[in-house]
Amino acid sequence: MRAIDVHVHPSTRGLDSQACHYFRRNLDDVPRTEEKFANLYIQQDVKALLIGWHPSTVREGTRNSNDHVIDLATKYPNAFAGVLASLDTGAPDLAEVEKEAEVLLKSPKVKGFKFHPPDQGFYPSDRRYYGIWEVLQAGGKPVMFHAGFTVLGANTDGGSGIALEYGRPIHLDTLARDFPRMKIIAAHPGWPWQEELIGVVSHKKNVYVDTSGYLAEQLPETFLKAIGGRLQDKALFGTDFPYVDLKKALVSFDKVDFKDTAKEKILFSNAQCLFNI
Repeated sequence: MRAIDVHVHPSTRGLDSQACHYFRRNLDDVPRTEEKFANLYIQQDVKALLIGWHPSTVREGTRNSNDHVIDLATKYPNAFAGVLASLDTGAPDLAEVEKEAEVLLKSPKVKGFKFHPPDQGFYPSDRRYYGIWEVLQAGGKPVMFHAGFTVLGANTDGGSGIALEYGRPIHLDTLARDFPRMKIIAAHPGWPWQEELIGVVSHKKNVYVDTSGYLAEQLPETFLKAIGGRLQDKALFGTDFPYVDLKKALVSFDKVDFKDTAKEKILFSNAQCLFNI
């Protein structure tokens, strides 16, 4: 296996037009059928973790869901290593969300969970959600949180109601302190708080980070230096596909001056160990 892509949105469901515009992504290049989507990863000898969350900004096309990504991972095991399930932090009864989390944890296809604090409108360190975090920590599967800037709502009036503050990395520092056995992944390099994120990942043993949303040579210089050096055991390859092209993302890693050992860890072995793949 060439790599494990830990940050993949299924291109078989409704896509975010704002994100596509931001990344200058030609939708004609995006595989929209299940077979073409799976074949892309098989041809590149990469396995993906599929995210079950659906952005609030996507209102056209069929909604993404946990059921959909679990179905894809079941049908195409050679392409998809499993899923990062979604939970509704805005639900009126969070006790029901805790029960849903317990059910999802039992699925072998569920390798972890994914949350998007800016779009879902919550602080990970808010104690209202600590019951959910208790369940997920006990379940032992990694939990990913969007960190930093988001293209959702970008360059729209009021950011379409989406606040970047929810994605500040420092909120994950509090979460990691209060739940030391929870494996936490910060999705993206955390820009414009990349140094804050580096500090959190360096300080908290149970916090990791992925490279998604960027080609490797586009990553902030301080972040690139950190994951190639002292944080090489805690960095994971992610694309944010379909918004970032898988082939280009793989090629970009050959352009960055990582040592072979660090490159192998980031592309493959760190994720293999963390997600038990």
